[in-house]
Amino acid sequence: MVVICGCVLCIAGIIVQGFANSILMLFGGKLISTVGYGLGHALGPVYVAEIAPDSLRGVCLILINTMIVIGQWSCALVGYGGSFIRSDWAWRLPVLAQLAPPFLMLVLGGILLPESPSWLLMKGRREEAGKSLRKFNGPRHNVEESLAVMEATLEKEKALSQGGASYLDCFRGTNLRRTTIVCMVYLTQQFAGAQLVVGYLSYFFTIAGVGNPIGIAQVCYSIQLLGNICSWFLVERVGRRPLIVWGTVAMTALLLVIGGLGVPKSNQSALTAMVALMALWGFIFQLSIGAVGYAVGGETASPRLRQKTYSINIMSNTAAACLVTQLMPFLINPSNANLGGKVAFVFFGPSLLCSIYLYFCFPEMKGRSYLELENMFQKRLPTREFKNYHSEIETVEVDDGEKVAVVLKD
Repeated sequence: MVVICGCVLCIAGIIVQGFANSILMLFGGKLISTVGYGLGHALGPVYVAEIAPDSLRGVCLILINTMIVIGQWSCALVGYGGSFIRSDWAWRLPVLAQLAPPFLMLVLGGILLPESPSWLLMKGRREEAGKSLRKFNGPRHNVEESLAVMEATLEKEKALSQGGASYLDCFRGTNLRRTTIVCMVYLTQQFAGAQLVVGYLSYFFTIAGVGNPIGIAQVCYSIQLLGNICSWFLVERVGRRPLIVWGTVAMTALLLVIGGLGVPKSNQSALTAMVALMALWGFIFQLSIGAVGYAVGGETASPRLRQKTYSINIMSNTAAACLVTQLMPFLINPSNANLGGKVAFVFFGPSLLCSIYLYFCFPEMKGRSYLELENMFQKRLPTREFKNYHSEIETVEVDDGEKVAVVLKD
C-alpha cells in the first residue's frame, strides 16, 4: 500500500510539473513528487533487506543503488536530448519522461511484490508469511525453519525492548550504535563529495572549461556504473568493511590531489588530470560506500526498528544533502567563491573525519543472519571482533515435527 501511495504521488506531482504554467505550480508538483519519492526511498531498502536471503542480501540491496545510477545517467541523457528542442517542450518532455518508473512500478508492483515475511510475522499472520517465503524462495525452501529463525529474532528483540518499538528506542542501548552506524555511512556519502561528482558534474566541467562537458560527464557516469557493477561481485567476497573503509580512505586521498590540481590557473594538463581523477573518484565511490551503503542501511538495524532506523537515516541524509546542495553552486560558481577544483579541499576535512570514524566503528556484517547480528550487537562486540566471531544456529523439531525451535550457540 505504501508503494502504491508513493507511485501515485510521484505520477501526480510529475504531471503537475510537466504542465505547469507558473513557478508556484512547478514547485507544488515537485513537492508532491518528492513526498512520493521519499516514501519509496525509505521503504525500498527495508523491504529488500527483509525478503533477500542472507547469502544474496548485499547484492540485492546494492541493486537499488544500481537503479539509481542508471536513473541519473538516463536523466542526464534525456536532459541533453531536450536541449535540442526550441520550445517549452525542451524542459517539459524530460520532466514528463519521469512518469515511466512510477507507472511501471504501479502496474507490476502489486503483481510481483507480496508483503515481506518479517512484517507479516510481526502482525501475527504466520500462514501468509509462509506463503510469501515460498514465493520468494521456491517450493523446496524449508519454510518452517526460516519462519522459526525469524520468529526467534523478533522475540529476542521484543524481549529486550519490552515490546516497544518507538523512535526513541533507536537511540537506546545497543540500538544507538546501530543507528549511528547507518547514519554515518550515508552522511559520509554527502560529506565526501558525492554531490560534486554525481550531482554537479556537468556544470562543474562547464565552468572549469572542459571541452564537451556533457559528453565527458556521460563517460564519467558510465564509469560510475561500472564501479557499481563491480561491487556486486565484491560485497559478499571481500565484505562490507574493507570496501567501505578503504574506499572512503582512497576517496579522501583523491580529494586532496584533485584540490591541488585545481590551484594552477589555465593549466590544461592539470585540468585533464583533474577530470581523470574525478572519474576515478566516482568509480571508487560507486564501488564502495555509494553502493555498499545501501546494504548497510538495510541490514544493520534490528528487525523491529528497521523501518524507523532507516527513516531517521533518510532524514539526516536529506538534511546533509540540502546543506551541501545549497553550498555547492556558491562554492564553484565564478561569480561567487569560484573555487573550481579547489572545492575538493572543502570536502577533504569532513571526509577524513568520516574515514577515521568508519575505521574504528564500522563492523563487518557479511554473511550474517539477522539473529546472529542481533546477538553480536547485544553482546557489544568490539568492531574488530565481528569478522571472526563464531556462532551456530541449530533448529530442533518440537510437537511431533510440526514446529521448529531455534537454538543459537556461540
